[in-house]
Amino acid sequence: MKYLFFILSSLSFAQTYQVVNEEKPDVSYRGLAFQDAKTIVVSGSKNTIGKSIDAGKTFTWINPKIVEGRDFRDIEVLGKDNYLVMGIDSPAYILQTKDGGKNWDKVYENKEKGVFLDAMYLDTKTGKITVVGDPMSPDKPFVLTSSISNTKDWKVATNFQGQPFRLKNPKEAFFASSGSNLYVDNNQMLLVTGGVLSNLYYYTPKGGQLYALEKTKSSTSGINGLAYNPTLNIGYLVGGDYTKPEDSKYNLYKFKIVSGKITFQDSWSYPEGYKSGVTIIDKDKVMVCGYKGVDYSTDGGHNWKNITKDSYNTCIVSPDKKYVILVGNKGKIGKVIL
Repeated sequence: MKYLFFILSSLSFAQTYQVVNEEKPDVSYRGLAFQDAKTIVVSGSKNTIGKSIDAGKTFTWINPKIVEGRDFRDIEVLGKDNYLVMGIDSPAYILQTKDGGKNWDKVYENKEKGVFLDAMYLDTKTGKITVVGDPMSPDKPFVLTSSISNTKDWKVATNFQGQPFRLKNPKEAFFASSGSNLYVDNNQMLLVTGGVLSNLYYYTPKGGQLYALEKTKSSTSGINGLAYNPTLNIGYLVGGDYTKPEDSKYNLYKFKIVSGKITFQDSWSYPEGYKSGVTIIDKDKVMVCGYKGVDYSTDGGHNWKNITKDSYNTCIVSPDKKYVILVGNKGKIGKVIL
């Protein structure tokens, strides 16, 4: 285990960074969720799911026998020991356990050619579950909906809040780098794309809106993930070009929702390199991660300090806001104590 201590004097804040687990060096992790302040679940390639009940100190490993060779790109906690995990491509699966991983059921299966699931989102207030996948037909996202009350009932959604789904360009797609390219609540949906174009789509009962996002000309660039906190009314979009991890161009947008419209906020500086994950800690504190490391801001994203150059795909703050867990390639799981 590695321990690194950073005092970021210019931000008047100190963090302790640790690599807490590297037991599975042949596994890439992208799925991450909290059950409570000490219970963490992670998911990744090679049918791998991990669970910690001591805030990341130790992990137990689970390989569901019901499927084989799946890349579990996203995981959601529905309740105590009740998890959904998503296997992305054909045959695509969503599995559920209600006993902490001992037994699993297939609650969704799709053997269609070309199916590719990118992310899941749980609205904890309504119990609605939304899954987004790459388009199965030109210009239309593949969207599934279900609910905690009946996870075996999945419907292909054709609209949200009465607004039809439609992509501006059929070559847009959703990067499955961190399972965080959508946000859904009872009144609105946010969805980001990358590829040939990068757009932020915003759906409400009053209509659908599109916000074009600047990106490089490469089809491997665009926004990879988002985080939105409706209580604080703060959102961040992160991305870049994953084939050019040192390039910081168009890797961050900050926004608010004002009178039913997205308003973007200016930033004075930007984090380093390509970013795939972002987590909002409080009104002014935000952390981002990517192939070129982890960056942290305590002034609402205006200034950034690099915490580590270690590569991570996904980062989420704990429910008690005391630490951030990060997951990445080569079996790496990290922790930043705030």
